[in-house]
Amino acid sequence: MATCVTRTGWRVLEGMSKYSSTCQRTSRNALACPSAQKSIITHIQKRSLFVLPFGIDVGILGVAAYYITRLKRPHQAAIEEVFGPEPSSKEGALYPEKVVKCIAHRGAGLDAPENTLQAFKYCVERDCTFVELDVRTSRDGQLVLLHDQGLERLTGTSISDVRIMDWEKIKKIDIGTNHPNRDQFKEVYLCLLEDAIGYLMSKNVKMIIDVKGNDREVINGILDIFAVHPDLYKSAVVTTFNPFVLYKIRKKDPRIIGAISYRPYCFSAQDYDAENGPTNPRHGNSILLHLLLRTADWVHSLLWRWSARWCAVSAVLLHKDIVSASEVAYWRDLGVRCAGWCVNRPLEKLYWRGVLKAPYLANTLLGEPEGDW
Repeated sequence: MATCVTRTGWRVLEGMSKYSSTCQRTSRNALACPSAQKSIITHIQKRSLFVLPFGIDVGILGVAAYYITRLKRPHQAAIEEVFGPEPSSKEGALYPEKVVKCIAHRGAGLDAPENTLQAFKYCVERDCTFVELDVRTSRDGQLVLLHDQGLERLTGTSISDVRIMDWEKIKKIDIGTNHPNRDQFKEVYLCLLEDAIGYLMSKNVKMIIDVKGNDREVINGILDIFAVHPDLYKSAVVTTFNPFVLYKIRKKDPRIIGAISYRPYCFSAQDYDAENGPTNPRHGNSILLHLLLRTADWVHSLLWRWSARWCAVSAVLLHKDIVSASEVAYWRDLGVRCAGWCVNRPLEKLYWRGVLKAPYLANTLLGEPEGDW
């Protein structure tokens, strides 16, 4: 009996090419060693299962999950309602006044205190009908227009995070004290998103709402503001650097027009430009942490286009120094608008209008080219 089992086990281990002969010999000796026959059948069944090489099965599952969970883009008519016609389209040629050219970044933050009602009024007075604004939450859940996490840059105070303060504590802080044009703007205060929307919609101004942070309050707040103001679906775009935040928003409300913002080295560096590269590292005092963030930057550079399509964005907002004619054409072929930030110099504005034929976000409305495309 021991000899039969040992001989049978050796035949099984020889490989798939000898399974047939093993089965034949086993069937003749079925009465002599029944337990060996059962083990052979079980082993053959296990070995006959089709197993993909390591990693390929995970990749296939990942691709399947990507296409299954990918969101749908809003109707094209709603997108054109906000962004207007493409400059190169027939409608854009017939109605050049409808084509979006300049978007006032933070309400033209170099000309007037950024993200304030005074800045938006400044834009309206200069016939700018498209603005970008930033929103984050205070401790009590108010949607406050603010780009930075704190108020140090704008006010010189030591408030490093508005998330730890209620709206009542910060709403009367003058945020125009450090602005270059502070002599023209006295007693400038923070603004709530609700107040900004009320004013901008009354003036038929379109807007890009840049969501800062990833807390539940800011996500639910954006959803609530669209529910209260249904006209926003035709006049506002929601953007963020974090695709998961945009996915959560558009998953719950697919009618919201979404955009992805991107620049290189956004994890490891606070600033970037083509001449100097990444500067002002976020955690330069820790080499290990800085290397980990640089790795995250590299992964982000590979995946951000996929994440944009996963969220079914209608626009991408890119750092101007990484945008070329081929980049604009790439997104245009996908039916996605491509805009650059921040385009401030008159010569750059001419390049974006005349060569790239794409909209841009500007911190200043000075030096805007005359006429249409």
